[in-house]
Amino acid sequence: MHTYQAYCEKGRIVPVGNPVIPEGRKIIITVLDEGSDDQKILRRLNALAEFRREIRASVDEPLGPEFDEIAERRVNITREVDL
Repeated sequence: MHTYQAYCEKGRIVPVGNPVIPEGRKIIITVLDEGSDDQKILRRLNALAEFRREIRASVDEPLGPEFDEIAERRVNITREVDL
């Protein structure tokens, strides 16, 4: 059994990449309960807006020595995060 990714476009199944499926093989199609890209974008925008609200709300709070220590090491987020 092999698994391939695909998406639905205008009622047609469109495979990602170019999978080679032998002639005559049975195919099982599973529709995932994922939201559309629009829903993902909206969820990410909402998360970003909430992050900004929290940052603005904490303006009067001191950051503490931990912040300076981390800032000196220049921490970067190097992997994608699915919000």
